[in-house]
Parts: sequence; structure tokens; C-alpha cells
Amino acid sequence: MPRTSEVGHAKNVANLQKLKVQVNVYTLYNPPIDIKVANLQTLFTNASAKLAKVEEKRNANKNAITIRQNAFVNLKSTCTRTMNLLEILGLPQGTIDQAKSLNRTIQGGQKKTTTPPEGGQPTNTVSTSR
Repeated sequence: MPRTSEVGHAKNVANLQKLKVQVNVYTLYNPPIDIKVANLQTLFTNASAKLAKVEEKRNANKNAITIRQNAFVNLKSTCTRTMNLLEILGLPQGTIDQAKSLNRTIQGGQKKTTTPPEGGQPTNTVSTSR
């Protein structure tokens, strides 16, 4: 369902149509410059065509975004299931730690914070965001 917008360019095209209609009704319209009724009609036709083309491309872009979002809907649950299976397999701790790190990167989570050392100075950590 296409969405119509009444701001910006769409409003300008609508106002151009109103101007064209008013000029057609007013028989004494004779501007000193080249803003004749035929030129206004051509301008309105071109503007309407460009506006329709922009709306068509905007809808295609929205559809492409929706398709990409739907492709990743089950990613979080798939990653969680994969992590659970890797832990069940009894792999070495280094492999599991690396898989957990990749899982956090994919899901956007952070490593749980550790308690600061007894000296009171917190250690510097490295962010997992990219």
C-alpha cells in the first residue's frame, strides 16, 4: 500500500496544479515573462512524473529493507541453539570462549563485567562493538 506524503515536493506539485487551474480559469492572464499556460502544464506533467518515480523507488527501497530484516529474524535463536550444542559437545574451553565471543558480536551483547581487583583500580576493557 503506497503511502502519500503531503510535505515537501508533493505539496509543491499540488500547489503547482492549483496555480495551473487558476491560470486556466483567469482569461486575462498574460505574464510579461515566459510563464505561459502551456509551460505550466509541461512543468506540472514533468513534476508529477518525477514525483511518481521517487515514490516508486522509495517503496522499492522499503521492500528491500523489509526483506533484509526478515532474513535475520531467527538469527538470535539460531545462535543461542548453536552455542548450547557446542557446550554439549564438550569442546575445549578456548573453542567455546571463541564461539561465545562471536555470538556476542553477532547478537550485540557485552561480556559480563568482572569485579575490580583488590587495589581498587578497574582494568581497561576492550569493546566488542564494531
